[in-house]
Amino acid sequence: MEPMALRVAGGTSRGLQRFSSDVHWDEEPMQWNSHQLGADAMGEPDGVRRVAETGLGKKGQDAVGVARQYCGPLGTVENCQVGVCAGYASRQGDALVDKRLFLPEAWCTNASTARQTACKVPKELAFQRKPPLAAAMVAAITREGLLPFK
Repeated sequence: MEPMALRVAGGTSRGLQRFSSDVHWDEEPMQWNSHQLGADAMGEPDGVRRVAETGLGKKGQDAVGVARQYCGPLGTVENCQVGVCAGYASRQGDALVDKRLFLPEAWCTNASTARQTACKVPKELAFQRKPPLAAAMVAAITREGLLPFK
């Protein structure tokens, strides 16, 4: 957030973080626009889609999905958030095209209801392992049909 905030006159990283957290985003049309721009800029018939997980170390327990789990960038089990990311690449470049937060199983139990509420986790969200999260993203990108791939 900080590099983006610093490019805006009077911007602060804390202000941009609050904006990202507190404002409701209609993500579907924004993502479609992003995919269309990506297809226009770097779409090629032999492009590739890829998925990977990544972690972000966290010190506290207040962020959604934080738990002791394997954190790839740290190379060890730590307190972190884990995401599953989908990317697109061609000879013209590469881009992140979708993401899902991995919610550890402990976050999806009745014992975690207070944490779910505090973090605004949708009530209908259920535990899913990482491969089904990745498969759902790939299927959605395929149905959308904007990013060409081999």
